[in-house]
Amino acid sequence: MKSSATRRILLALVGLVFVAIAIGSLVAPNEMAAGLGYTLANRDALNEFRAIYVGLWLATAALFALASRRVENALLGDLCALLLLGQVAGRVVSLVLDGAPSERIWPIFAAELVGGIALVAVRPSGRTDRMLR
Repeated sequence: MKSSATRRILLALVGLVFVAIAIGSLVAPNEMAAGLGYTLANRDALNEFRAIYVGLWLATAALFALASRRVENALLGDLCALLLLGQVAGRVVSLVLDGAPSERIWPIFAAELVGGIALVAVRPSGRTDRMLR
């Protein structure tokens, strides 16, 4: 399917989800971690949690924002899809090696899978062969 508008909306929505997770992890790290089954027992655990759930997720959101602003550059959106589908791949590896996660993880898995596939399936309309600028 070709639709720059749909792809732009998808990129923006997923980016906003990453911003929301980052803000929640910044202001309430213990509650956010507990929702995923983590306990943050010391400063090192908090540091590592915030490195990923604040720092990396804000950087990811910035990439999604850039991709939504430059939707005609398919590569940027495809890199965003790769990030989402990479999370899905990690979850599948965990499913095989560690067993099924609890019911609170399945909706996250589904959202990542659907979002990644949607970004791959919805292509920007028009020329998309421009180099990154």
